[in-house]
Amino acid sequence: MKSAIISSARSREAAIRVFKDNAVEEALNYTVDLLTRLISVPTVAPAGDHYEEAAEILAKELSALKMETEVIKVPAGYQGSRCRGASNNPRFIVFAKRGSGGKRLHFNGHYDVVPGGSGWTVTEPFKPVVKDGKVYGRGASDMKGGVAITVGALKLLSLLGYEPKLTIEAAFVPDEEIGGQCGTGYLVESMEKVPEYVMLPEPSGLAYPWHGHRGILWTRVVVKGLNAHGSRPWLGKNAFLLGSQLALELHRLMSSTYSSRRSKYKLDVPEAAMPTAMIGGEAGVPGGGKTNQVPGEFFFTIDRRLIPEESVKSALEELKAMVSWASLQLGVEYEIHAESTVEPAISEPGELYEALKRAARGAGIELEEPRICSGGLDMWYYTTRGSKALSYGPQAYNIHGPNEHVPIEELRKLVITYAGLVVELDRVLGAKD
Repeated sequence: MKSAIISSARSREAAIRVFKDNAVEEALNYTVDLLTRLISVPTVAPAGDHYEEAAEILAKELSALKMETEVIKVPAGYQGSRCRGASNNPRFIVFAKRGSGGKRLHFNGHYDVVPGGSGWTVTEPFKPVVKDGKVYGRGASDMKGGVAITVGALKLLSLLGYEPKLTIEAAFVPDEEIGGQCGTGYLVESMEKVPEYVMLPEPSGLAYPWHGHRGILWTRVVVKGLNAHGSRPWLGKNAFLLGSQLALELHRLMSSTYSSRRSKYKLDVPEAAMPTAMIGGEAGVPGGGKTNQVPGEFFFTIDRRLIPEESVKSALEELKAMVSWASLQLGVEYEIHAESTVEPAISEPGELYEALKRAARGAGIELEEPRICSGGLDMWYYTTRGSKALSYGPQAYNIHGPNEHVPIEELRKLVITYAGLVVELDRVLGAKD
């Protein structure tokens, strides 16, 4: 009799395992299908020609999963005054919610991408192809893959019949690639209260999540000279030469200053543990120069990256002081303008990380300790208002380059992990209550 009971229990366990495996397979196929459909829509920032099309696809899928879903159109006045670099095409945010009580777990992903670019050999950027166990196309990894993973995880929970105790939110936004002000920025600004927990499926790689990112300060320095005819250069003041001297002196100053600073946090790239500055990403004569005209103005940009211990305000004041000192030494007249800023983000590991760690283990992944992303993310919009946030997604396979792709096996593991995160966080918060 005892053996019969054991046999029956094993049969039930086997049946449950088969049921779960079938659900995972269905959710994975759903995720791959959604990802290929999203890649097919060229949602290139800053143009935004097809943003509404992508938003409609996502809204339809979330509604089918019985989530309260709305497509939010960013007001034209806000877009015109606040969203640097955005075209006149309207911006759309997809926001979905399920539940109304308890703490909120909020998933955020951006559906905009960089241009397709050249050098593709497997397929064209916006003609997705599944080949050798990988999905190819612009955005496959950064980050339409992450968007599809999020929806796929919600699909898996639905197939398993799991009803979260948490309030679950999903926000899919545009314009992250140009700063996010008309996407996550507008969404968070319109919230009365930010969610307690935020997950961003950016391409961190499966080894560890990011629990913050470096800040960004983009400035433009305009050096003043005097126009003259190219045949009589002695009558002018060559702003290009003056600007080149200023840039070299700034590089020397910044290199010596920043090399002595180190963040106390572990970065995903060791070299990024100190502040960095890159000069000359853009440079030239405003309005265009001419071969036979002494340039009366010359500009160059500075891309300053901040470690978590810094702030945009302090970094800008320091940079202005450096430019002022260097210009005095060289006798250079100039203007400096801050063009784009992102505050550093930091979220100390806690119950969100512990829940993610257990969920990842269910997908066969042993997470390492979280690290800081050397680049910038939309995370700061949440953390500066008090949310606990992590970013975790597929490996960054050729992002912003040719043949961008994501392995289907990584999609599988992440769908399981994200679905498991909901269950694990439910369990943690339930135990506290």
